[in-house]
Amino acid sequence: MYIKKPSVALAYECLVKEILKNGKVIITEDGQRCKEILNVLVEITNPKLKTISSKYPFGKKAIESYTKQLLYGSESEGEFVYNYYERIREYPSYDKKLKNDQIDYVIKKLNSNPTSRRCVISLWNPFIDQKVKDVPCLNHITFTKRENNLYMTVVFRSNDILLAFHSNALGLIKLGELVAEKTNSELKRYTHFIVNAHIYIDRDKTEIEKYFPECLKYI
Repeated sequence: MYIKKPSVALAYECLVKEILKNGKVIITEDGQRCKEILNVLVEITNPKLKTISSKYPFGKKAIESYTKQLLYGSESEGEFVYNYYERIREYPSYDKKLKNDQIDYVIKKLNSNPTSRRCVISLWNPFIDQKVKDVPCLNHITFTKRENNLYMTVVFRSNDILLAFHSNALGLIKLGELVAEKTNSELKRYTHFIVNAHIYIDRDKTEIEKYFPECLKYI
């Protein structure tokens, strides 16, 4: 499935409706009903547009919180064995004795070799993630610079579209703009690939009823 929109807000509304209407019902590992579509590609052609959909249940506060955690980290590690800031800026070796700042690497690589195809950030760590319950949904981020334009592509193994996609995409665009600023470029396009795009149709029925009432007939 392919969605091309100028803004995250427009892509969000389109994607939610598509999954609720055309998604396949599955039962997850923890016994919850979802509607899912596999292999979804979302292309945002004007990342500068930061409008927030009025249909997004968590709103501006959630987007700001996610963006802050992504860019600057969290003061509390909580119950998770990872956070996105750590995996991006302090990627751990299997014993966590070594850390790698992948953003710093990408910036230096783009500045020294602007046509490089090696500007890849990995978040999945098999030494850790094969053994724990909570693992990163975001797995890869890549940057490509052509002339003064920066192209950003992210890969999610799994993405909660109703509650998380909007925050994820806008937060990651801010990360892309940070890289663009440090590499004398402009974030031209943001591409968001999702292996499993889903919505929890029982757990989040209240939100569906409130924000997408026209789609209730599909669940």
